[in-house]
Amino acid sequence: MPVLFFVSMTTLLAVAPEVEVTSLSGASATGSLQSLNKTVAKVKAGQTEKDLPLSNILNMRFPRHRFQRSLELPVTVRLTDGSHFPIQSLQSNERQVKVSGDQTGELVLPSINVASIRFGPLTSNIRGSWEKLLNGENSKDLLVVQKENVLDYIDGVVGSITGDKIQFFTGEDEVAVNRSRVFGVIYARPPSPEGSPFCAIRLTDEGVLNASAITFTGTEFIATLQAGAQARFAPPSIASLDFSQGKVRYLSDLEPANIEYTPFFDTVWKYRKDRHRDGGPLRVGGKEYARGLYIHSKTLLQYRLKGEYRNFRAIMGIDDSVPGIGFVYVEIKGDGRILYSGNVRSSDSPVELNLDVRGVRDFEVLVDFGDNLEICDHLDLCEARFIK
Repeated sequence: MPVLFFVSMTTLLAVAPEVEVTSLSGASATGSLQSLNKTVAKVKAGQTEKDLPLSNILNMRFPRHRFQRSLELPVTVRLTDGSHFPIQSLQSNERQVKVSGDQTGELVLPSINVASIRFGPLTSNIRGSWEKLLNGENSKDLLVVQKENVLDYIDGVVGSITGDKIQFFTGEDEVAVNRSRVFGVIYARPPSPEGSPFCAIRLTDEGVLNASAITFTGTEFIATLQAGAQARFAPPSIASLDFSQGKVRYLSDLEPANIEYTPFFDTVWKYRKDRHRDGGPLRVGGKEYARGLYIHSKTLLQYRLKGEYRNFRAIMGIDDSVPGIGFVYVEIKGDGRILYSGNVRSSDSPVELNLDVRGVRDFEVLVDFGDNLEICDHLDLCEARFIK
Protein backbone atom coordinates (compact mmCIF):
# COMPACT_ATOMS: atom_id res chain seq x y z
CA MET A 1 0.00 0.00 0.00
CA PRO A 2 1.40 3.46 -0.85
CA VAL A 3 2.57 5.46 2.16
CA LEU A 4 1.18 8.92 2.85
CA PHE A 5 3.12 11.48 4.84
CA PHE A 6 0.88 13.65 6.98
CA VAL A 7 1.98 16.53 9.21
CA SER A 8 -0.76 18.15 11.29
CA MET A 9 -1.18 21.64 12.71
CA THR A 10 0.77 22.54 15.82
CA THR A 11 -0.60 20.91 18.96
CA LEU A 12 -2.19 23.52 21.21
CA LEU A 13 -2.12 23.69 25.00
CA ALA A 14 -3.44 20.45 26.44
CA VAL A 15 -7.01 20.88 27.65
CA ALA A 16 -9.35 17.90 27.83
CA PRO A 17 -12.01 18.68 25.18
CA GLU A 18 -15.67 18.74 26.10
CA VAL A 19 -17.49 15.91 24.36
CA GLU A 20 -21.03 14.66 23.75
CA VAL A 21 -21.14 10.92 23.15
CA THR A 22 -24.20 9.35 21.50
CA SER A 23 -24.72 5.60 21.72
CA LEU A 24 -26.49 3.34 19.24
CA SER A 25 -29.55 3.34 21.51
CA GLY A 26 -29.74 7.14 21.36
CA ALA A 27 -28.54 7.65 24.94
CA SER A 28 -26.01 10.43 25.43
CA ALA A 29 -23.20 11.17 27.85
CA THR A 30 -21.33 14.43 28.30
CA GLY A 31 -18.09 15.36 29.98
CA SER A 32 -14.44 15.84 29.09
CA LEU A 33 -12.59 13.30 26.98
CA GLN A 34 -9.67 11.90 28.95
CA SER A 35 -8.44 9.24 26.56
CA LEU A 36 -9.42 7.15 23.58
CA ASN A 37 -8.02 3.85 22.37
CA LYS A 38 -9.13 1.20 19.90
CA THR A 39 -11.81 -0.17 22.24
CA VAL A 40 -12.77 2.40 24.91
CA ALA A 41 -13.38 6.14 25.32
CA LYS A 42 -12.79 7.45 28.84
CA VAL A 43 -15.08 10.40 29.68
CA LYS A 44 -15.00 12.37 32.93
CA ALA A 45 -18.13 14.10 34.27
CA GLY A 46 -17.48 15.92 37.54
CA GLN A 47 -15.39 13.54 39.63
CA THR A 48 -16.67 10.42 37.87
CA GLU A 49 -14.89 8.70 35.00
CA LYS A 50 -16.70 6.29 32.70
CA ASP A 51 -15.30 3.81 30.21
CA LEU A 52 -17.55 3.79 27.12
CA PRO A 53 -17.04 0.87 24.69
CA LEU A 54 -16.50 2.09 21.14
CA SER A 55 -18.55 -0.83 19.85
CA ASN A 56 -21.62 0.88 21.34
CA ILE A 57 -20.80 4.45 20.27
CA LEU A 58 -22.50 6.10 17.31
CA ASN A 59 -20.55 9.35 17.36
CA MET A 60 -18.61 11.79 19.50
CA ARG A 61 -19.26 15.51 19.03
CA PHE A 62 -17.13 18.35 20.37
CA PRO A 63 -19.61 21.24 20.80
CA ARG A 64 -17.00 23.92 21.48
CA HIS A 65 -15.18 23.14 18.24
CA ARG A 66 -17.19 25.19 15.77
CA PHE A 67 -17.14 24.85 12.01
CA GLN A 68 -14.92 27.54 10.53
CA ARG A 69 -14.65 28.41 6.86
CA SER A 70 -11.43 29.78 5.45
CA LEU A 71 -11.51 33.47 4.53
CA GLU A 72 -9.71 32.53 1.33
CA LEU A 73 -11.37 30.30 -1.24
CA PRO A 74 -9.91 26.85 -0.53
CA VAL A 75 -9.01 24.21 -3.06
CA THR A 76 -10.73 20.90 -2.25
CA VAL A 77 -9.06 17.50 -2.62
CA ARG A 78 -10.98 14.22 -2.73
CA LEU A 79 -9.26 10.87 -2.23
CA THR A 80 -10.22 7.50 -3.66
CA ASP A 81 -11.39 6.30 -0.21
CA GLY A 82 -13.98 9.10 -0.05
CA SER A 83 -11.98 11.46 2.17
CA HIS A 84 -12.23 15.13 1.19
CA PHE A 85 -10.75 18.27 2.70
CA PRO A 86 -9.96 21.90 1.83
CA ILE A 87 -6.38 23.07 1.34
CA GLN A 88 -4.66 26.37 0.68
CA SER A 89 -1.85 25.31 -1.68
CA LEU A 90 -1.08 22.45 -4.04
CA GLN A 91 1.58 21.18 -6.40
CA SER A 92 1.78 17.80 -8.10
CA ASN A 93 3.65 15.60 -10.54
CA GLU A 94 2.94 12.14 -11.92
CA ARG A 95 4.05 10.45 -8.68
CA GLN A 96 2.80 12.63 -5.85
CA VAL A 97 0.59 15.53 -4.81
CA LYS A 98 1.85 18.01 -2.21
CA VAL A 99 -0.80 19.97 -0.35
CA SER A 100 -1.00 22.25 2.67
CA GLY A 101 -4.09 23.13 4.70
CA ASP A 102 -5.00 24.89 7.92
CA GLN A 103 -6.22 21.68 9.58
CA THR A 104 -4.21 19.04 7.73
CA GLY A 105 -0.86 20.82 7.69
CA GLU A 106 1.53 19.65 4.99
CA LEU A 107 0.59 16.44 3.23
CA VAL A 108 2.31 14.42 0.51
CA LEU A 109 0.01 11.98 -1.30
CA PRO A 110 0.83 9.38 -3.93
CA SER A 111 -1.02 10.58 -7.03
CA ILE A 112 -2.83 7.25 -7.32
CA ASN A 113 -4.74 8.03 -4.10
CA VAL A 114 -6.14 11.35 -5.37
CA ALA A 115 -9.53 11.15 -7.11
CA SER A 116 -10.16 14.84 -7.87
CA ILE A 117 -9.07 18.40 -7.18
CA ARG A 118 -11.57 21.26 -7.30
CA PHE A 119 -10.22 24.80 -7.73
CA GLY A 120 -13.47 26.73 -8.28
CA PRO A 121 -16.30 27.52 -5.83
CA LEU A 122 -19.10 24.95 -5.70
CA THR A 123 -22.28 27.00 -6.11
CA SER A 124 -25.80 25.58 -6.11
CA ASN A 125 -26.06 26.13 -9.88
CA ILE A 126 -23.27 23.71 -10.72
CA ARG A 127 -23.18 21.37 -7.72
CA GLY A 128 -25.25 18.70 -9.48
CA SER A 129 -23.12 18.83 -12.63
CA TRP A 130 -19.88 18.47 -10.68
CA GLU A 131 -21.20 15.54 -8.65
CA LYS A 132 -22.39 13.84 -11.84
CA LEU A 133 -18.90 14.10 -13.30
CA LEU A 134 -17.37 12.79 -10.07
CA ASN A 135 -19.66 9.76 -10.10
CA GLY A 136 -19.15 8.98 -13.78
CA GLU A 137 -17.01 6.11 -15.06
CA ASN A 138 -14.17 7.79 -16.91
CA SER A 139 -11.44 5.98 -18.84
CA LYS A 140 -9.39 9.20 -19.04
CA ASP A 141 -8.70 12.16 -16.78
CA LEU A 142 -11.04 15.14 -17.11
CA LEU A 143 -10.01 18.80 -17.24
CA VAL A 144 -13.18 20.64 -16.17
CA VAL A 145 -13.91 24.29 -17.00
CA GLN A 146 -16.83 26.51 -16.05
CA LYS A 147 -18.73 28.61 -18.57
CA GLU A 148 -21.15 30.75 -16.56
CA ASN A 149 -23.44 28.17 -14.89
CA VAL A 150 -22.35 25.23 -17.06
CA LEU A 151 -19.47 22.79 -16.61
CA ASP A 152 -17.66 21.40 -19.65
CA TYR A 153 -14.62 19.16 -19.90
CA ILE A 154 -11.84 17.79 -22.08
CA ASP A 155 -10.59 14.24 -21.55
CA GLY A 156 -6.94 13.29 -21.65
CA VAL A 157 -4.17 12.92 -19.09
CA VAL A 158 -3.43 15.42 -16.31
CA GLY A 159 0.28 15.94 -15.76
CA SER A 160 2.02 18.21 -13.28
CA ILE A 161 0.23 21.03 -11.46
CA THR A 162 2.00 24.16 -10.23
CA GLY A 163 0.72 27.31 -8.59
CA ASP A 164 -0.40 28.76 -11.93
CA LYS A 165 -0.27 26.01 -14.60
CA ILE A 166 -1.73 22.56 -15.27
CA GLN A 167 0.04 20.26 -17.71
CA PHE A 168 -2.49 18.41 -19.86
CA PHE A 169 -2.04 15.84 -22.63
CA THR A 170 -4.60 15.20 -25.37
CA GLY A 171 -3.31 12.46 -27.61
CA GLU A 172 0.23 13.48 -28.52
CA ASP A 173 -0.37 17.17 -27.82
CA GLU A 174 0.78 18.80 -24.58
CA VAL A 175 -0.85 21.99 -23.31
CA ALA A 176 0.05 24.19 -20.33
CA VAL A 177 -3.32 25.48 -19.12
CA ASN A 178 -3.67 28.47 -16.81
CA ARG A 179 -4.88 27.08 -13.50
CA SER A 180 -7.10 30.11 -12.97
CA ARG A 181 -9.19 29.00 -15.97
CA VAL A 182 -9.78 25.47 -14.64
CA PHE A 183 -12.67 24.58 -12.33
CA GLY A 184 -11.21 21.20 -11.42
CA VAL A 185 -9.56 17.98 -12.51
CA ILE A 186 -10.99 14.48 -12.13
CA TYR A 187 -8.60 11.56 -12.36
CA ALA A 188 -9.50 8.22 -13.93
CA ARG A 189 -9.01 6.31 -10.69
CA PRO A 190 -10.86 3.25 -9.39
CA PRO A 191 -12.41 3.59 -5.91
CA SER A 192 -10.26 2.41 -3.03
CA PRO A 193 -10.69 -1.35 -2.40
CA GLU A 194 -10.60 -0.74 1.35
CA GLY A 195 -13.75 -1.56 3.34
CA SER A 196 -15.75 0.79 5.55
CA PRO A 197 -13.60 3.04 7.76
CA PHE A 198 -13.47 2.47 11.50
CA CYS A 199 -14.00 6.19 12.04
CA ALA A 200 -14.82 9.23 9.91
CA ILE A 201 -13.00 12.29 11.28
CA ARG A 202 -14.93 15.49 10.63
CA LEU A 203 -12.78 18.59 10.85
CA THR A 204 -13.89 22.10 11.76
CA ASP A 205 -12.96 23.26 8.24
CA GLU A 206 -15.63 20.77 7.00
CA GLY A 207 -13.10 18.23 5.76
CA VAL A 208 -13.68 14.50 6.30
CA LEU A 209 -10.89 11.96 6.68
CA ASN A 210 -11.53 8.21 6.87
CA ALA A 211 -9.43 6.40 9.46
CA SER A 212 -8.81 2.75 10.28
CA ALA A 213 -7.80 3.66 13.85
CA ILE A 214 -7.78 6.69 16.14
CA THR A 215 -6.55 7.41 19.66
CA PHE A 216 -6.47 10.41 21.99
CA THR A 217 -3.45 10.79 24.25
CA GLY A 218 -4.82 13.62 26.37
CA THR A 219 -3.05 16.24 24.25
CA GLU A 220 -3.63 15.21 20.64
CA PHE A 221 -5.53 12.83 18.39
CA ILE A 222 -3.45 10.31 16.45
CA ALA A 223 -5.16 8.65 13.50
CA THR A 224 -4.14 5.98 11.03
CA LEU A 225 -5.84 7.03 7.83
CA GLN A 226 -7.53 4.36 5.77
CA ALA A 227 -5.07 5.21 3.00
CA GLY A 228 -2.20 4.22 5.31
CA ALA A 229 -0.79 7.43 6.81
CA GLN A 230 -0.55 8.47 10.44
CA ALA A 231 -2.08 11.89 11.12
CA ARG A 232 -1.95 14.07 14.23
CA PHE A 233 -4.59 16.64 15.11
CA ALA A 234 -4.87 19.25 17.83
CA PRO A 235 -8.25 18.81 19.60
CA PRO A 236 -9.78 22.12 18.35
CA SER A 237 -9.44 20.96 14.73
CA ILE A 238 -11.91 18.07 15.18
CA ALA A 239 -15.67 18.72 15.13
CA SER A 240 -16.80 15.11 15.53
CA LEU A 241 -15.83 11.45 15.27
CA ASP A 242 -18.28 9.17 13.48
CA PHE A 243 -18.11 5.49 14.47
CA SER A 244 -21.33 4.51 12.70
CA GLN A 245 -19.89 2.48 9.83
CA GLY A 246 -21.31 -1.03 9.81
CA LYS A 247 -23.72 -0.17 12.63
CA VAL A 248 -26.04 2.40 11.08
CA ARG A 249 -26.81 4.02 7.74
CA TYR A 250 -27.33 7.76 7.63
CA LEU A 251 -30.20 8.98 5.51
CA SER A 252 -27.83 11.47 3.88
CA ASP A 253 -25.74 8.55 2.60
CA LEU A 254 -28.72 7.22 0.63
CA GLU A 255 -30.08 8.49 -2.68
CA PRO A 256 -33.87 8.83 -2.90
CA ALA A 257 -35.55 6.58 -5.45
CA ASN A 258 -37.96 9.44 -6.12
CA ILE A 259 -38.12 13.16 -5.32
CA GLU A 260 -41.18 15.36 -5.75
CA TYR A 261 -41.06 19.13 -5.27
CA THR A 262 -44.30 21.14 -5.13
CA PRO A 263 -43.47 24.85 -4.68
CA PHE A 264 -46.09 27.14 -3.16
CA PHE A 265 -45.10 29.85 -5.62
CA ASP A 266 -42.49 29.37 -8.37
CA THR A 267 -39.26 28.76 -6.44
CA VAL A 268 -38.13 25.18 -5.85
CA TRP A 269 -36.07 24.71 -2.69
CA LYS A 270 -34.09 21.50 -3.20
CA TYR A 271 -33.24 19.32 -0.24
CA ARG A 272 -29.61 19.21 0.90
CA LYS A 273 -27.45 16.62 2.61
CA ASP A 274 -25.51 17.44 5.78
CA ARG A 275 -25.86 21.17 5.12
CA HIS A 276 -28.41 23.92 5.47
CA ARG A 277 -29.64 25.82 2.43
CA ASP A 278 -26.90 28.45 2.83
CA GLY A 279 -24.18 25.79 3.02
CA GLY A 280 -23.65 26.05 6.77
CA PRO A 281 -24.20 23.28 9.33
CA LEU A 282 -27.66 22.19 10.45
CA ARG A 283 -28.70 23.93 13.68
CA VAL A 284 -31.65 22.94 15.83
CA GLY A 285 -32.30 23.76 19.48
CA GLY A 286 -29.03 25.63 19.82
CA LYS A 287 -26.91 22.69 18.62
CA GLU A 288 -25.00 22.11 15.39
CA TYR A 289 -25.24 18.76 13.63
CA ALA A 290 -22.82 17.40 11.04
CA ARG A 291 -25.25 14.86 9.56
CA GLY A 292 -28.83 15.09 8.40
CA LEU A 293 -31.11 16.59 5.77
CA TYR A 294 -32.38 20.09 5.10
CA ILE A 295 -35.89 19.87 3.58
CA HIS A 296 -38.16 22.73 2.52
CA SER A 297 -41.90 22.45 1.98
CA LYS A 298 -43.34 20.90 -0.06
CA THR A 299 -40.98 18.00 -0.64
CA LEU A 300 -41.51 14.25 -0.83
CA LEU A 301 -38.48 11.95 -0.55
CA GLN A 302 -38.97 8.23 -1.23
CA TYR A 303 -36.31 5.61 -0.46
CA ARG A 304 -35.96 1.91 -1.26
CA LEU A 305 -34.58 -0.16 1.61
CA LYS A 306 -33.78 -3.85 2.01
CA GLY A 307 -35.76 -4.47 5.17
CA GLU A 308 -32.56 -4.84 7.22
CA TYR A 309 -33.04 -2.05 9.77
CA ARG A 310 -34.70 -2.03 13.20
CA ASN A 311 -35.08 1.66 14.00
CA PHE A 312 -35.05 5.07 12.39
CA ARG A 313 -33.82 7.86 14.66
CA ALA A 314 -33.53 11.60 14.11
CA ILE A 315 -33.74 14.97 15.85
CA MET A 316 -36.23 17.14 13.99
CA GLY A 317 -36.94 20.86 14.08
CA ILE A 318 -37.01 24.15 12.20
CA ASP A 319 -33.46 25.39 11.61
CA ASP A 320 -32.26 28.01 14.10
CA SER A 321 -31.12 30.31 11.29
CA VAL A 322 -34.64 31.43 10.36
CA PRO A 323 -37.09 33.70 12.26
CA GLY A 324 -39.59 32.09 14.59
CA ILE A 325 -42.45 31.68 12.13
CA GLY A 326 -41.50 28.39 10.46
CA PHE A 327 -44.39 25.91 10.35
CA VAL A 328 -44.49 22.59 8.48
CA TYR A 329 -46.44 19.36 8.54
CA VAL A 330 -44.31 16.21 8.55
CA GLU A 331 -45.42 12.71 7.65
CA ILE A 332 -43.14 9.67 7.62
CA LYS A 333 -44.32 6.36 6.16
CA GLY A 334 -42.96 2.82 5.99
CA ASP A 335 -44.48 0.52 3.35
CA GLY A 336 -47.45 2.89 3.16
CA ARG A 337 -48.07 2.84 6.91
CA ILE A 338 -47.83 6.15 8.80
CA LEU A 339 -44.98 5.93 11.30
CA TYR A 340 -45.11 9.59 12.34
CA SER A 341 -47.25 12.63 11.56
CA GLY A 342 -47.42 16.05 13.12
CA ASN A 343 -46.81 19.77 12.88
CA VAL A 344 -43.38 21.26 13.54
CA ARG A 345 -43.05 24.95 14.48
CA SER A 346 -40.09 27.19 15.14
CA SER A 347 -41.33 27.66 18.69
CA ASP A 348 -41.34 23.91 19.39
CA SER A 349 -38.58 22.04 21.16
CA PRO A 350 -36.67 19.60 18.92
CA VAL A 351 -38.59 16.37 18.27
CA GLU A 352 -36.68 13.14 18.91
CA LEU A 353 -37.83 10.44 16.50
CA ASN A 354 -37.44 6.73 17.30
CA LEU A 355 -39.48 4.77 14.77
CA ASP A 356 -39.83 1.01 14.33
CA VAL A 357 -38.86 0.20 10.72
CA ARG A 358 -38.35 -3.56 10.99
CA GLY A 359 -38.93 -5.13 7.58
CA VAL A 360 -39.64 -1.78 5.90
CA ARG A 361 -38.63 -1.57 2.24
CA ASP A 362 -40.40 1.61 1.09
CA PHE A 363 -39.61 4.60 3.30
CA GLU A 364 -40.81 8.12 2.61
CA VAL A 365 -40.57 11.55 4.20
CA LEU A 366 -43.11 14.27 3.36
CA VAL A 367 -42.58 17.88 4.45
CA ASP A 368 -45.75 19.82 3.63
CA PHE A 369 -46.87 23.43 4.01
CA GLY A 370 -48.05 24.59 7.42
CA ASP A 371 -50.21 27.60 8.28
CA ASN A 372 -47.65 30.21 7.16
CA LEU A 373 -47.60 29.34 3.46
CA GLU A 374 -43.97 28.38 2.75
CA ILE A 375 -42.36 31.17 4.76
CA CYS A 376 -39.30 29.97 6.73
CA ASP A 377 -40.25 26.31 6.22
CA HIS A 378 -36.66 25.15 6.79
CA LEU A 379 -36.94 21.71 8.38
CA ASP A 380 -33.83 19.86 9.54
CA LEU A 381 -33.75 16.10 10.11
CA CYS A 382 -30.57 15.97 12.17
CA GLU A 383 -28.61 12.76 12.73
CA ALA A 384 -31.26 10.96 10.65
CA ARG A 385 -30.18 7.33 10.55
CA PHE A 386 -31.30 3.72 10.25
CA ILE A 387 -30.01 1.31 12.91
CA LYS A 388 -29.50 -2.38 12.22
